[in-house]
Amino acid sequence: MQPSKFLLTLSAAFLLGTSQFAGAQDKLNFAYISPNAGSSSVLWVAKEAGIFKKHNLDVNVIYIEGTPKALMSLFAGELHVVAGTGPAVASAKVRGADASMIMGFEVILPYYLVAQPNIKSIEELKGKIGANHTAATSADFAIRLGLKSIGLDADKDVNLRVVGATNLRLIMMQQKQADFTIIGSTEREEAEKMGLKVIADLASKKIPYPHSGLISSQKLLKEKRDVMLRFGRATVEAIHFFKNNKTPTLAILKKYAKTDLSTLDSAYTYVKGAVPDLPYPTLEGMKTILNEMGCTRPEVLKHDAASMVDGSLIKAIDDEGFLKKLK
Repeated sequence: MQPSKFLLTLSAAFLLGTSQFAGAQDKLNFAYISPNAGSSSVLWVAKEAGIFKKHNLDVNVIYIEGTPKALMSLFAGELHVVAGTGPAVASAKVRGADASMIMGFEVILPYYLVAQPNIKSIEELKGKIGANHTAATSADFAIRLGLKSIGLDADKDVNLRVVGATNLRLIMMQQKQADFTIIGSTEREEAEKMGLKVIADLASKKIPYPHSGLISSQKLLKEKRDVMLRFGRATVEAIHFFKNNKTPTLAILKKYAKTDLSTLDSAYTYVKGAVPDLPYPTLEGMKTILNEMGCTRPEVLKHDAASMVDGSLIKAIDDEGFLKKLK
């Protein structure tokens, strides 16, 4: 047996063997919205390392491309938790939907605007094709903000085309079907290997932003409080496992990730540093989204950003000293 598989098996067996719960497991459906080894990969770890089972949860892990699509399933009652982004929560909330960011994994905007190597200046981007994600995603928000930061209007100066998730956008760039796109911190190494160059570094600006985290509904938080608390504890434990067990964690990332596997080590390092031990959702980040949305839709500014985040789960876990018990 290879060492990585042995450690993974040993860790899972330990977690299962120390279960403090009995009885039938509560079933939950959870969706992640990107095939890249980003912050939501801590939930892959919770599944594969047996942490969900330890907390008496039977969690079905599903991939759905993009937060807006995943939220449709949440509203239909098909999902209980989504690992997604803030813009979709804000858009849903202003329409009256029941969605709240309950944990924050990445709370600054970790994006880079990258272009083909033949693009020599910002002026040369005018009229060019940009590979974008769907509306109300973090990538769509970031590409528009990135273009704005270098003096370009996303709707007037360039031609944005909806392609989808990062792996699909990079394929389009590799095939020279797009001139520029937006990527996250975990994809920067892969983009540089392709010869793409950074033309706007949003990550260095550390803009408060709910780039990734867990989303659920107030209805579920009230009706399934105990189940959701156990899901929250499992998430905190998975973050702890992720940060302290690199070898088995990388083995899990290899199973799920749909990107260049040679970049997983740098992706792991980024996520380890980016995700806080206790992932409180960011109110300031949600304000960033509302303020930007308000530039073209002033009516959204009447909405309170505080109604879009709910830190009660993570606060309860923090107050009970759960993290200290793991150390």
